[in-house]
Amino acid sequence: MLRMRFARPVLLALAACAGMAAASPVCGQVHVNEILGDPGVDWNGDGTVSARDDEWVEIVNAGTGPVVLDDYRLSDGGNRLLRYGFAGTLLPGAVQVVFGSASVVWEGTHGVSAVGLSLNNTGDSVRLWKIAGADTVLVDSYTYAAFEVLDDRSVGRLPDGGPEWRLWDRHTPYTGTTPPLGTGCEPTPGTQNQCPTAVEQTPWSDVKRLYRGGSEVGFERH
Repeated sequence: MLRMRFARPVLLALAACAGMAAASPVCGQVHVNEILGDPGVDWNGDGTVSARDDEWVEIVNAGTGPVVLDDYRLSDGGNRLLRYGFAGTLLPGAVQVVFGSASVVWEGTHGVSAVGLSLNNTGDSVRLWKIAGADTVLVDSYTYAAFEVLDDRSVGRLPDGGPEWRLWDRHTPYTGTTPPLGTGCEPTPGTQNQCPTAVEQTPWSDVKRLYRGGSEVGFERH
């Protein structure tokens, strides 16, 4: 099951054409954008909650031109078995979401064991590859720890295609201090990686100090 959408233009367009042949008709930069590896919700909307089928990975075109995805593949970090092959064209600022259910279908038609995206809850890597002639080139990857995907948390770039990673942790709030930090917002498959109510995690000791004494935080008592 695939869902495509268009995001706002990426502010930091990377050197999308670097290393590409001069004759190439595209100038794009595709990244892993958001990951959810421990689903307890019917994310793919098929009416059933499945630990396999409701996992998902989102990619984004953070470049300035369209990218033909036919040679792009996904794998997890356990091995280099390909879990999904893309098709079609991804326009600048657009994303494409791949659910585990779509991975199962692709695996079945390509003679691969139908295990889905196979994202481990204890930590894993998501790898995006591009087939270039006889080579398979690693385009992008992200390695996550267990806390980043715990119980319907997703981890993703903020903003889309940007360098910073955050947690969308409304279902299971993250109170730790090890980055990526939580936003308190809902995971965003198929929508912009933004969070209008984003919050920074602040230790309770800092909050108490803020209100305890004006001199500590630059306020004056009246």
